[in-house]
Amino acid sequence: MKKNKIIIGVLLFATCLACQSKKEDTKTDNSEEFVLSDKLRKELVLAPAIVENISSELQLTGRLAPFEEKQVKVSPLVDGVIEKISVTLGDYVRKGQSMAIIHSSEVADVENQIVSAKSDFLTAQKNLQVQQDLYKSGLASEKDITIAQNELLKAEGTLRRANEISGIYGVKNSFYTVKAPIDGYIVDVNRNISEKMAYREGDIGPFFSVADLSTVQIIANVYESDIAKIKVGYQATIRLVAYPDRVFQGKIDKINNVLDPQTRTMQVRINLPNPEKILKPEMFAKVTVSYSDNQKIVSIPSESIIFDKDRNFVIVYKNAREVEARRVQVAKVLDNKAFVFNGLAEGEKVVVKNQLMIYNALNN
Repeated sequence: MKKNKIIIGVLLFATCLACQSKKEDTKTDNSEEFVLSDKLRKELVLAPAIVENISSELQLTGRLAPFEEKQVKVSPLVDGVIEKISVTLGDYVRKGQSMAIIHSSEVADVENQIVSAKSDFLTAQKNLQVQQDLYKSGLASEKDITIAQNELLKAEGTLRRANEISGIYGVKNSFYTVKAPIDGYIVDVNRNISEKMAYREGDIGPFFSVADLSTVQIIANVYESDIAKIKVGYQATIRLVAYPDRVFQGKIDKINNVLDPQTRTMQVRINLPNPEKILKPEMFAKVTVSYSDNQKIVSIPSESIIFDKDRNFVIVYKNAREVEARRVQVAKVLDNKAFVFNGLAEGEKVVVKNQLMIYNALNN
């Protein structure tokens, strides 16, 4: 009886081993027989693993300012009394438009120069006519006519210069006009000026600042520890509090070589086109600068990553019969790229569409 029990036990063990072996064979056969359907294969979107420098981001804060090369500070050229101020902060002005009128005794000299130059010109003009008449009568020589012509040319030049100076000063009846030098917006007005106020030009400083805001710039602050990460030409993404749903793109155009001793920061400049005129000076900006770490690593589209059970996977595709769900280690995800330091080789292709469907099929 005991012998029969032993024999039955052996047979049961052997049967279990056979069943297990059959299951494993079936599993192996299923995995080997996994083939993508023609429809799914046509819908596949693949991307190659590329070796490139790993990118990083630096977050900065800054403010908008007028573009330096398109901003002009306007100062009066004479001392006097401010009779009228015609513009206010934020106004748009055209080149040559009056911004302020100054009453000044200094411009009286300009007016006197014009009167004197006109008189000399008329005298020289009349003298030339007289010499030409005398020449016809035989009472003057060609030399006399040449001298008269030269005097007229000199007088004409003096009058032209006097008129140009008058145009610059905007002189009329001892009044001097401060004119806009360019088309643009009034972005700054001297708080110390007011109508009926006497001033000295050298003491009060510029009256106005006029800026063409078709291009503006971001002045961003870089901490001392991050200076080595910044270079001219680096791409920058700008977001503004005023327009939270919009993203602006620019490049670092200039880096200052002086550190602020109080904040231990250095300023960088990023130029931005402003065709809609929606970007205003002094707006607050958040700046993201992309830079390279000079460390080469494999990158793939971030959408190809499958996250399952606290691990990252990708579907590696060779052909319809060679499809693999492979675990990878992701170093960083940035700008729709995933940088992978383990699990993928350069040139291998990963699936970026329907990858989750394939992953589920491979694991069933």
